Amino acid sequence: MARSVALSTSDNPFNPITQYDDWERYDSLKRYYTNDYLDRVCHTTRELGDQVYLQDIEATIDEAVKLDLISWQAEDVHYVKVVQED
Repeated sequence: MARSVALSTSDNPFNPITQYDDWERYDSLKRYYTNDYLDRVCHTTRELGDQVYLQDIEATIDEAVKLDLISWQAEDVHYVKVVQED
């Protein structure tokens, strides 16, 4: 069973896993730039293998949700972890 995880914001009505283009358009419109944030804070590489790479990304997403640094930008908006089991 495959598992996908993504970082989103609580106000984004789109699923970043299944509706990526709409999700990204909304995210950019609100100037959250969630993907850019993940790129800056996640220190991993595919050279370590896909399993380690995905674990590192999920750990970074968990930390982002915990720290909730988006809340200073937009009142009542929080980072959320989106999980999809295939």
